[in-house]
Amino acid sequence: MTRAATVGLLMRHTVNSIAALVALADPASLARPAGKALLVLLAAWSVYRLGTRSHRPALLAVDYLLVLAVCLAIPLLVPEPDFFVGNTAPQAIAGTAVVSISVSVPMRASIPMTLGIAVAYAYGASGAVGWDNVASVTAIYYFAVQCTTASIIRLMLLRVADAVDRARRQRHDAEVARRVSDALRHYEHEQLALLHDTAASTLLVVGQGTAVDAERLAAQARRDLALLHDGAWVAPPPRIDVVSALRECAAHVRTPVRFAGREDLWLPGETAQPVIAAAREVMTNVDRHAHAGVLDVTVTDHAVLLTDDGVGFDPAEPRRGRGLEDSIVGRMRRAGGQARVESTPGAGTSIELRWATTQSAAASPDPDGLVDRTRTRYALALIGYALVNLAISVPPAVAVAAHPDLQTVLGILAACAGLAALPGILGNRWGYAWPAAACLLFVAVTQPMLLPPELLLGYAHWAQNAIGWCLLPLALTLPTRAGVAVLAGFWLVGSTVTLMRAPTAETLVNIGLGTASILAVQLFALIFNGLMRDAALDIAGETQEHQRLVTRDRVTTALRDEYHRRYATIVDNVVPLLSALARGAGVDTDIQSRARAECRRLRALFDQANTFDHALMRRIRPVIDAAEDRGVDVVTEVAGALPDLEEAHLLDAVVSPVAQVLAHADSYARLILSTTDGQLEASVVIDTGISTDELSKALPDTEIVHDGAALWCLIRSGVASATPPS
Repeated sequence: MTRAATVGLLMRHTVNSIAALVALADPASLARPAGKALLVLLAAWSVYRLGTRSHRPALLAVDYLLVLAVCLAIPLLVPEPDFFVGNTAPQAIAGTAVVSISVSVPMRASIPMTLGIAVAYAYGASGAVGWDNVASVTAIYYFAVQCTTASIIRLMLLRVADAVDRARRQRHDAEVARRVSDALRHYEHEQLALLHDTAASTLLVVGQGTAVDAERLAAQARRDLALLHDGAWVAPPPRIDVVSALRECAAHVRTPVRFAGREDLWLPGETAQPVIAAAREVMTNVDRHAHAGVLDVTVTDHAVLLTDDGVGFDPAEPRRGRGLEDSIVGRMRRAGGQARVESTPGAGTSIELRWATTQSAAASPDPDGLVDRTRTRYALALIGYALVNLAISVPPAVAVAAHPDLQTVLGILAACAGLAALPGILGNRWGYAWPAAACLLFVAVTQPMLLPPELLLGYAHWAQNAIGWCLLPLALTLPTRAGVAVLAGFWLVGSTVTLMRAPTAETLVNIGLGTASILAVQLFALIFNGLMRDAALDIAGETQEHQRLVTRDRVTTALRDEYHRRYATIVDNVVPLLSALARGAGVDTDIQSRARAECRRLRALFDQANTFDHALMRRIRPVIDAAEDRGVDVVTEVAGALPDLEEAHLLDAVVSPVAQVLAHADSYARLILSTTDGQLEASVVIDTGISTDELSKALPDTEIVHDGAALWCLIRSGVASATPPS
């Protein structure tokens, strides 16, 4: 609406300045000196307002008072009794003010202001034509039509924008929730991969008693500590040199590493981090398992290729562990890239890490359909105004002009041409636009040709005002500059015909005032369409940037909370062991035993994490978290493959009873999920002091057994409906 107010201001003061200057230049003007002084003041004020473009209410009040002054000064400006039959400065100034104010301010203010202009215009007109003839001044009725149309456009724009804003907020909330959920899952995989690449691998070597050089083990432990130190998730730097980071990773392996290709490669932090982490794991695997003589690292613009001459392996054989599948292939897949693995036993291994090409996505030209919806309603409003304008202007011409039947046919033809924009507006079928424009051009030339010269400057020349409004909906599909050229061209053709029929100074003044009161308003209506589009795109860009920032903040907060809830304790347990190794302490029996224990705990965490990728397990995860937050030790197992469950009611049928049972656990719980004979079964064992009868009332369809020390619940849910029909 700020753009609308700006358009209204520009339209109002452009018309005011042109109308005032044309009226002052009219050699046949009968304006009194006081009236000319008022026009000079109005022109000077309009130039000032066009220069400042301020929306201060006080300046709008001055605008309005000057318009009222012009209306009241009609006897001083156009004292002729028949002034109202042609274009005049007061009519141009008052009519434009009605339109611009109705677009710029709310209806509760624009309607009283329009009424004030109409009353002042009527009062001023009475000084020239007398009160008995005021009802003949058609401009007074036009004010009502103009105010109604402009107010409807304003109300329509506000309602469309409000509806789009609500839909955008709802979509944004859902999108943020989805992104946070995806980020948490992605982060969990990355955190587990990090633990696997660092602590788990190092502690496995220590726990198994593998002979490793103490200095190398200390260097590896220091590297692990450095990587785990950043595990609480911090935003990656904006740009990272991938080559420098890979050289640093290579410094921690024994296998000789040769680099080729790019000397440096700067990538966005979000893209570079998974590539570096995956390459680091490749180097670690080569160092531990490949027995290679050399590892070649080739960096190109779009990929990192790591090739060794080691023992290789058969990619088709099932492999234990998570190094290749999760820390390399899975990590690149989660980052939107890919890892291609080629290996042959005895012939080495080649792994290519290719990241997604970062392309700046072009902004949607019509986000949320805002522009299309708004322009459709705007165009329909303009068609309605064009038809009303024809209904008001054609009958008087038919009553006084020669060839009334032809005038009626031309009016109907103009109306049909205006309606020809409907298929394009509603269905994007603009095939009728150019034939309709040709018909309007025919009407613009023919209608004044049928009039005698003495009627060309009055209401009988209805084509001067009406053709542009019928053409305007057809021109909305064109670029703004092309539409302006078409409207101006039609006006020039009609004005040329009029001037040829009546080559007088009075005709030139009439055309000049018509340019201000008719063509200028039509051009601003077209320009408003372009400004409306630009405003929608600007707002969409601001909204998208705001959403990006909000999403980033929420994801950051969620990931930090996730780290402290799930992994901080685990990391705190392994940091003392890694710190001892980093200091070069020998691997004694105690450290070896602690390393085996922590390694087993991490392996169990890795195995358990695989189950939580299922939709049902994602729903149960918060329930388990809530129980663990109360100090309950929860063990979760999945027996066999779970069915695909996405329907909310099927998930709730399992999750809700499990949540109620776990809520009564005192210190431990064991949850086993399995599928038997088309039914999903959740077996929950807890220690609790609650009685069987009390829990049975809360879960009437659940099988419950209590043996005094523990309580066992069996929850069943049919899953047959979860499988889509073939």
